[in-house]
Amino acid sequence: MCGRYVVARATADLVSMFDVQEAAENLPGPAWNIKPTTRVPVVLESAKGDKKAVRRLEPARWSLTPSYSKELKTKFATFNARSETAAEKATFRGSVKSKRAILPAYL
Repeated sequence: MCGRYVVARATADLVSMFDVQEAAENLPGPAWNIKPTTRVPVVLESAKGDKKAVRRLEPARWSLTPSYSKELKTKFATFNARSETAAEKATFRGSVKSKRAILPAYL
């Protein structure tokens, strides 16, 4: 992904497009210049507790804090990875296996 992107759709549109079952309140709206660490809407599908997995639209910070990092801010930017090597790099390996989300983007 590049360093900036656009979310051009409103929450209701994203819910419809991604067949979301639960949408959080106070989601960020459309934005034309989203940069790393900005709060963005993401689509997740997971189960909480013993419940069945559901698809949710929730706010998240656009970036990655590796599991081994003790601080939210890292020395090097972690919002950009090559799809060909992300599963091999220590920074991204764990997240590639188990922590995925859809970032609705208009490029």
